Amino acid sequence: MTPIHLFTLKNIPVSGSPFFLILVVILSLGNGSVLNMILFGMAIIFGVLSHEFGHALTAQKFGLMPEIMLHAMGGVTTMDRSAKTAKQDFLITLAGPLTNLVIGGVLLGTKLLLITSGIGFIFNYVPPLWAFLDSVMIVSLVWGIFNLLPIKPMDGSKVLDFLLRKFLSPNKAEATAIVIGALFSAAVLIWAIIGQNTFMIIIGGYLLLINGSYFVALFKKDKGASASSDQRLVQAEGIYEKGLIAARNHDWKSLERCGHQMKKLAISEDQLMRAYEFLTIANTNLGKYQDALSYAPHAKQSDAVKQAVARCKQLS
Repeated sequence: MTPIHLFTLKNIPVSGSPFFLILVVILSLGNGSVLNMILFGMAIIFGVLSHEFGHALTAQKFGLMPEIMLHAMGGVTTMDRSAKTAKQDFLITLAGPLTNLVIGGVLLGTKLLLITSGIGFIFNYVPPLWAFLDSVMIVSLVWGIFNLLPIKPMDGSKVLDFLLRKFLSPNKAEATAIVIGALFSAAVLIWAIIGQNTFMIIIGGYLLLINGSYFVALFKKDKGASASSDQRLVQAEGIYEKGLIAARNHDWKSLERCGHQMKKLAISEDQLMRAYEFLTIANTNLGKYQDALSYAPHAKQSDAVKQAVARCKQLS
């Protein structure tokens, strides 16, 4: 179904699918009285929106134009273009579940403080308010933790991939994340079956289907990996030679283009670092100093890169 525009907040448009309301109703059923079910449903909407606004507001800080869409699996934040650096993408990804955990943690801490301070009797006043805050606390903590699971398409999968790339090559990091995602999705399904939770069995099955397909594709990819890697290696090295020629001719736009092409084809850490070296030098000479500084930490730390960074810091 075509999403319906609901509202715009902080220049961030929010649209929703009718299936989102079906999700809210399903999750709210069985939560006591009709009033409690309504309050729990409102808490779900608040929890999902706060999660997505965590992503969106962080993306906005990096100059991106985010949009939020609520759908049958919760919500998704899309942007007009990708983040400039892996670190920015990591922070945007992490901001969603962290927003949930902060809200849930503050509410839990406040509740415990009121109880231990001997003034828990205030919970007897305006019961619907406390029931709603309790629901927000539960939804926020559960939604935040659930989204941090290293399972595609959850935020935790991206977080895991980012962290693995600190220690492994991009290909090995991706493969490791896929294996871990498949194992965790299987664990979620087994847990749901043991608990006889019909809704979570459906969700677990859906997640296992997604992550299982990535797992199967990984093995198919491995069979042709040797030929594919050799081809990409030759292509990347050819582009590297073109980049060197562009640098000698001071053709900075061509050098920038070579850097982006090498970044896509890189199959080793060394190739990736050389791609960022091209991007750092090219963007410095094109006057894109902030972009150059964002690429520099990932570049091969040659004399040319060090000089480019010094120049950027002086002129930006």
